[in-house]
Amino acid sequence: MTMGATTSPTIDDRFENMVISPERVLEMLGKRKVGQVSFEQSEQGDARRLLLHVEKVAIENKRLQEKTEASYLESVSHHLHEILLGELTEQLSYTDELVQNVLNLPENIGELLDALSVKACSVSKLEPIAATMPWLYDELIVVVNTPQFRRKDSRGRIIVVETLRTALSFLGIENLRTLIPSLILKRAMPQITDPYPLIKQKLTHYSTGVALTAKRLAAMSDLNKNQAYTLAMISNLGRCAVTRLYFKLFDKIQLHLLQECQKDKEQKRHEALLKIAPSANHLIALQQEFADAVSADILEWMHFTRLPIAQPMRDCADKQPSQPKTLSKILHQARTYTQIRMLHQLKLVDIKEVKPLFSEQRYPAGALEKLKSMDIFTLPLVKNEDER
Repeated sequence: MTMGATTSPTIDDRFENMVISPERVLEMLGKRKVGQVSFEQSEQGDARRLLLHVEKVAIENKRLQEKTEASYLESVSHHLHEILLGELTEQLSYTDELVQNVLNLPENIGELLDALSVKACSVSKLEPIAATMPWLYDELIVVVNTPQFRRKDSRGRIIVVETLRTALSFLGIENLRTLIPSLILKRAMPQITDPYPLIKQKLTHYSTGVALTAKRLAAMSDLNKNQAYTLAMISNLGRCAVTRLYFKLFDKIQLHLLQECQKDKEQKRHEALLKIAPSANHLIALQQEFADAVSADILEWMHFTRLPIAQPMRDCADKQPSQPKTLSKILHQARTYTQIRMLHQLKLVDIKEVKPLFSEQRYPAGALEKLKSMDIFTLPLVKNEDER
């Protein structure tokens, strides 16, 4: 998918770097002063090779001689990330602990999404499941008491909603089908990603864009629009898990290595460790390697009985060819469109580069024009007057 000259970064690479910092993409495209190494020689390339050739890490370490401070720092960082990769890979394999302890989602989250997906869904069926999730109650109460959903009694006084049942009733089932998957992702979203504070904002923007795009594309392809929306929204749980774990493990391993240095009186190594910050390149490589597979593991762990989204996510993770008018194809189309639209907003891509990608995805007739006129980054919640 490389666009233009052989050195031009792909749309995927531009997007992954944009999520962390748009400035990185400007450098990659030569629109800002480039650093000491080219894109192909960058740490991101090294990070990918580390993932693909873990067994050669020892050989790679020998290559990194301590001739300059830069090469020494690289060597120390490489060693830290070697340890991090091992721990992250192990923790990603325990899906139950990953969902509940890393993403802070309850064991019955699949049951909630299942109940929400059926045509006969009602407040009375949702309430007992939602009542087991205090965080969801808090989020719904905040939303239902905003001016958008505020109601007044017969005397014109504002009704302050305090109970879960009233919140569910005032919001309405259709709004809840849009809102709850978004709140689940918000719950799982990484909170502290210093020194890259834009990750949460960009990932939230992206997740909403993919979900609303998928919903529209599904409707145009005679597929269930709510299934497509839910799949697209929570397909980013893997990204959240990898990001959360990366920053958590980086801090943990850095502290452990610093303590080792103090014990062994290794001052030079101690000083080098203090200078090392979380690596955007390693994080990107980890996302590209693990995120979709982790999402597929999580959706399978949820054991849906009514919501058929686990297999499309697994097909996407396994990079299986997507057939037209399937949920996996819708997910691919929605991701491509949203990535390009986000890049285009920041002028990080031009039209001649994206035409081949749009052709490759084979969007439904007229879909791109309809999507162009949509706000895909804001949840379309509407005041509900009927359901009580």
